[in-house]
Formats: sequence, structure tokens, C-alpha cells
Amino acid sequence: MPGGAAPNGGRGGGLRRNAVWAFVGAILASVVWTGTVAVVPGIVDGRSAVKGIRGYHAVDRICDAGKLTAFRGKYRMVDNYPLEHAGRSDSMDVMRCYALMKRTPDGSETTDYATLDIRVELHKAVDSVPEFAAMRQYFEQQKYEITDAPGLGEEAYFAYGDEPTSSDKTFHDINHYLQVRDGGMTYSLYWTDNYQTGKNHTLDRETVRKAMLDDTRDMLKAIGGP
Repeated sequence: MPGGAAPNGGRGGGLRRNAVWAFVGAILASVVWTGTVAVVPGIVDGRSAVKGIRGYHAVDRICDAGKLTAFRGKYRMVDNYPLEHAGRSDSMDVMRCYALMKRTPDGSETTDYATLDIRVELHKAVDSVPEFAAMRQYFEQQKYEITDAPGLGEEAYFAYGDEPTSSDKTFHDINHYLQVRDGGMTYSLYWTDNYQTGKNHTLDRETVRKAMLDDTRDMLKAIGGP
């Protein structure tokens, strides 16, 4: 999601774009899920073997439990964030955290806004493997750069995209995903930011990836992971 100007900063319209993209982020998981079903229709077939959820369990506020120490060390939460909720059922538990964050780099008059969206699902009634594979296929078809993320669960990877927005080619949206599967637990961390050509004040890619890994390890431990 886009970075924007501070109220007195130099990017006109930046805050309006932030408001729109905050809404888009809130519905992103549903959009991506629709895409994965289109890629692999068999994902909704429940005949596959169910994977155990091992020691994982649902918590009401996953970002509070996981602390987000790495990202909070670089960004400050916008007022009234994060937004968190959890749902429990016999077939699946779902935890969700959505946050709007900001930072003002030293010597800059521009505030960098970014968003973080975490979704964890504990699958009790269906096999999580086809869904996880379908998500990766979706990212590949969208031309994201895919790299493995070692040391997390049974399988994990990063998906990364950097592309111009449709309205202004000088603005680029940066999308980082970290996807993890461990038995019947699937985890997604989505971090998004933007920059304008020649006016880049965002964190570099490796710094974001390290923060994603560090906070993900803390998150998974907080819900019973190794």
C-alpha cells in the first residue's frame, strides 16, 4: 500500500491513496482466494487427507500475542491500529490482524505509510496442502518473484512484486508476501508500501524480509509453534 505525504508534505493526494488502499488491503485475502480457486478448482474438494494442526491454537489478538517487535522497531502504528479478530469453528479457526503503520526517515519531510496484513488458518476438516500449492501457483501466474524461506514450517516462501500503479506510472506498489504451511496451519504475512520514482523513502527489500521473518517466528511461537 502506498506511502503518502504527511499532512504538510509534498505528495499531493498521497493520503487519499492511503485511504483507498487501506480498504483494498482489508479485502485482499478474499480476492487472492478467488484467484486460487480459479487456478485450481479442486482445492474445494474435501476428500484429501486432513493434516493435523499439531500444537497450534487460536488466540483472540494474534498481533498482540506476537508483539511485532521487528516492525514496531521501524514503524509506528497509526492511531486505532492494529485491527484484530479471530473466528473459531469445528472445521477451521481463523486469526486476522491488519495494521496501518508510518515512519518519517531522518532528514525527510515525507512520511512513509505501509500496511501489514496477517492471516492464520488452522484447517481441521480439509487438507491444507492443495490450497497452499494453489496460492503459490497464483503468485507465479501473476509474475511475482518467488524465493524459498527456509526454517519455517514444512514449506515456506516469499512472493515479491514491484510494479507501477495504473493511474500514475511514477508510483510503484511494493508487495511482500511470506507464506508458511506447517501441517494444517497456513500463515500469510502481507506487507505493502510504495514509492515514487526519484523520491524513494521506503525500507530496502532485505530489511523488510528480515522483519517479516523475525516477526513471523514470534507469531508462530505465540500460537503454539516450535
